[in-house]
Amino acid sequence: MASLLNKLSLRQLNKVLKKVNSYSDKMKAMSDETLKHQTVLFKRRYMKGESLDHLLPEAFATIREASRRVLGMYAYDVQVLAGIALHKGKIAEMKTGEGKTLVATMPLYLNAITGKGVILITSNGYLARRDALEMGQVYKWLGLTVGIGVKEDAKESMDTDEKKKIYHSDIIYTTHSALTFDYLLDNLCINKEDKCMRDFYFVVIDEVDSVLLDAANMPLVISGAPRVQSNLYKSTDYFVGTLEEGDYEEEDRQVWLTPRGITKAEQFFGVNNLYTKDYYEVLRHINVALKAHFLFKRDEQYVVKDNKIMLLDKSSGRMVENTKLKCGQHQAIEVKEGLNPSSETRAMASITYQAFFNMFEKKSGMSGSVIEDRKEIKAVYDIDVVEIPTHIPIARKDLKDSYYGSFEEQFEASMKWLIRAHEKKQPVLVVTSSIEMSYIYSRVLLNHHIAHNVLNAYNVAKEAEIIKNAGQLGAVTIATAIAGRGTDIKLSDEVKQLGGLLVLGIGRMENQRLEKQARGRAGRQGDPGTSKFFVSLDDEIIKEYGAPSLKSYKNVKEITKKHITKMMDQAQKNYEISAYRSRNRTLEFDSSTSAQRTIIYTLRNRLLNDEIDYDELMNFIIKENIEDFFIADPTKDEMQRFILSHIEYHIDDTLSYKKEGLLQLAKERFLSKKKELEESNRYNQFMRIAILNALDNAWIEQVDYLEQLRATIGLRRYSQKNIIFEYHQEAYRAFEKMMDHAKKNVMKNVMLSSIVEEEKGTFTVMLP
Repeated sequence: MASLLNKLSLRQLNKVLKKVNSYSDKMKAMSDETLKHQTVLFKRRYMKGESLDHLLPEAFATIREASRRVLGMYAYDVQVLAGIALHKGKIAEMKTGEGKTLVATMPLYLNAITGKGVILITSNGYLARRDALEMGQVYKWLGLTVGIGVKEDAKESMDTDEKKKIYHSDIIYTTHSALTFDYLLDNLCINKEDKCMRDFYFVVIDEVDSVLLDAANMPLVISGAPRVQSNLYKSTDYFVGTLEEGDYEEEDRQVWLTPRGITKAEQFFGVNNLYTKDYYEVLRHINVALKAHFLFKRDEQYVVKDNKIMLLDKSSGRMVENTKLKCGQHQAIEVKEGLNPSSETRAMASITYQAFFNMFEKKSGMSGSVIEDRKEIKAVYDIDVVEIPTHIPIARKDLKDSYYGSFEEQFEASMKWLIRAHEKKQPVLVVTSSIEMSYIYSRVLLNHHIAHNVLNAYNVAKEAEIIKNAGQLGAVTIATAIAGRGTDIKLSDEVKQLGGLLVLGIGRMENQRLEKQARGRAGRQGDPGTSKFFVSLDDEIIKEYGAPSLKSYKNVKEITKKHITKMMDQAQKNYEISAYRSRNRTLEFDSSTSAQRTIIYTLRNRLLNDEIDYDELMNFIIKENIEDFFIADPTKDEMQRFILSHIEYHIDDTLSYKKEGLLQLAKERFLSKKKELEESNRYNQFMRIAILNALDNAWIEQVDYLEQLRATIGLRRYSQKNIIFEYHQEAYRAFEKMMDHAKKNVMKNVMLSSIVEEEKGTFTVMLP
């Protein structure tokens, strides 16, 4: 069925390709000036109502020819096919080395004609800058502007004016994390002039599986003021270190104490019942310490560099800059590694990639390995995947995997292949599943006096050079992951005669996509090449997700029985199922947060644009707050405290201590404040600042609470409760409380704030 759908999609794309090719000859005959002028003509035709689909053949032919003249790069037919698929809002699976960078120029150029701004997402800042500078030459030649959303030095920040210029460019190259953080920051500003972004229109995501699948488990969080530092990290870390098998259970990337473990915890901390509100913080710290010890492995999920924990991008092997795990998890890992815990900060804004990219009017992507996950991509993002044929048929030989009972046998067999290839000077790329494994191979190669390069998270700065040279005569390269490198491994004629690049995959990897990416490094553009994987019962995936009965085959040197190798392969499928469940759980949790975020951000934008009737809003808030206050039948003292805290700083002796009297007092106070502000022409500005402050403070508390709730709600499984249902209920109740709290603070801010006039016509609002 999937193959039939792919054929139908390709048939439709080929019809459009014929039209592009018919215009390509016309564009070749144009002078430079005439070709450049096409952009102006396309914009005029679009403004008059002509659709992008109708403009596509001419626009694609235009940039195809412009790329030839400016860069000497002319898109093949299969690249044009992929470009059409991207414009149609599909994901194009293209094999490694098929020229995805050039492919993206065509849909980006066509959609930039709208003037709405289009975005190309790359997997890292280096590629974003490199591709923008190279392909930007073509866009600029055709009269379009190009923005780069990341600095060369990741530690440098951009000011508002820089960001505005970037996000108002016709075409923007950036990374998924930079774009998403900028969106969250944009929705924390208090002046319309400080907003940098336009409405989202069209995005093309390179290495789309890495972004939409592999990075989908972890919401992006902007952190603010630090919390009071807990002293429980070290004691809970010590406690977890005393646990034995049977004290805890682990499943689907979750870990929890068994009844026996709970008893040990209560004895260790001297408490009667760990699951009462009084011991919530102890339980929370135990939970993150458990995960730190049993779910997070050094040199797999993170590395320690300069006495800091740096997270790893599993698909690319790179360190993730400026990102920490939330809710105390980062601090728990720091303590596990013998470091002092860093400050735990409050979450100010949060969003998942699923929620973020679903805000785009049109989205598409490219990858060398995504077809296997097309069902999930379709279900979550409503995008179809199209498999694009290669320009030249693949000549690579993908040999059958070999299976072993232990790492020692696996290592010995793979080293024989490596040394045999190296002796005849055939280049070899060894892809390992962890940094530790890469160093084992490196040490042995050094003992054999074999020169080699190691590409892992510790030397990413040299990655382009290392990959570029990986296909040279006699080259040996060891890498922990190979996706999203953006540099092709090119072979000399002599290397091609030797059989091309040999890729040796060590261990069963987390999913088929990673293995496909590794194999895809050989056989670029019809080059010869070979790939082979070596799998053993000591592979982490098989140990954690394989059937327990596999342990009985540990003493078998080479495993050849099909039913056993199938069981070993099933471990990878089990992991993929677990990863899918985890992503789905993140999506389910985020549905509440997304709905709340939409309400708050919509309200913020209306405030920034002065689309609120402030008189009507204040009359509603005053009435609501006072009616809520009188539900509890307050005493005179309580009423006086309410007045001093929410209405004014003195009390009139003639005040009637009834609901009507308080309502009248509040309305009179508001009208007086309004008159005073209107005289100085400050009313709208003041109201916007006062209301935004109240709303933002309440929302920050809510975001932080939801992050904490998400991290701890799983503990309710002991009560046989549906944790997703429980989370949504708690989130809804918390949102109602948050809105009530915001209403009270709006009233307080408006009534009790004062204005201090500054020089040059500016002013400062002094909030209570």
